Amino acid sequence: MELPGGIRIDGALKRSFRFKPVTGDLEIALSEFASGAGTTPARITAVLSEALAELGGQAVNASRVRKLSVGDRQYLMGRLAVHFDDQPVWLTAECGQCHELFDVSLKFAELPVKPAGKDFPETTVVTELGRLRVRVPTGADQEAIATIDDETEALHLLLQRLVSTVEPSRVFDVAQLNENDIAVIETRVEAMAPETATHLLTHCPSCATENQLPIVHYASLQGPSEDLYAEIHRLAISYHWSESEILALTRARRRIYLQLIDQGRGMQTQQTIIEAG
Repeated sequence: MELPGGIRIDGALKRSFRFKPVTGDLEIALSEFASGAGTTPARITAVLSEALAELGGQAVNASRVRKLSVGDRQYLMGRLAVHFDDQPVWLTAECGQCHELFDVSLKFAELPVKPAGKDFPETTVVTELGRLRVRVPTGADQEAIATIDDETEALHLLLQRLVSTVEPSRVFDVAQLNENDIAVIETRVEAMAPETATHLLTHCPSCATENQLPIVHYASLQGPSEDLYAEIHRLAISYHWSESEILALTRARRRIYLQLIDQGRGMQTQQTIIEAG
C-alpha cells in the first residue's frame, strides 16, 4: 500500500507502508497506547509506531512516524481502522434543517483521498518579505502545539516551525508576516498537503436537505475491547492455552477457534436432546 504523500528517506520520497498482522498482542498494545495519557498527536504517534511493520521500506520508529505529514497520519489511522475491521461504521446525525435524527453508513476504505500536490513536502513562496521556504506540517509539529490553548500563540509557533528564509544568513522573524503573507503560505501548504475527506455529504431521509457530517478518523484511539478479553477467556477455558499463546494468534485464527467452540457446543446440545428423547 502507498501513502498519499510520503516520507523522505535518504533523500528520496518513499510512499510504501505495511501494517503488522492483527494479533491479540497488537490489539492489547494499541488499546493501551490509545487510552493512555498524553495528547492526541502523541497517542497517534505511539499507535502508528506499534501498528506499522514498515514505512518506506524501512523499519518503523517514533521519529519516522513524527516526520509523516498530518495528512498521511490521518490517512494511516483510517487505513488502520480498515485493517482491523472493514465493516461499515454507523453514524447518527441530526439534520440541520428539520432536526430529525438519521443513521448513515460509512466505510473508511471508500473515503476520497487527495494525493500530495506539486513540490510536496516543501516549496518556496513569494511574500512581501521576499522568497521564503515552507513545508507541510508533520506529526512533530502537531505534538509541539498540542498543549497550547491560545490559537494565536499556536499559529505563531507553527509558522516558526514551517517557514524559513531561503538565504540562511538572513535574519527572519515570523512576527513580520502580515495577513496576506500568512494567507499565501496557508494556500500553498494546502495545495501541497495530502488530505483524506473530513466530512461526509448526505441527504436527510425526512426532508432531503444535504448535510455535512464530520468524520472521525481516529477510530483506532479506543480503550481496551471487552470482547477481546471475553474471547481470551473462552479460548483459555476450552483449550487450556496460556494468555500469551492466545494473544499470539492472528484475529482470523482466533475467530476460527471460537467458531469451532460454538459448533462443538451446538453439537453437544443436539446430542443431549437426542439422548433425552
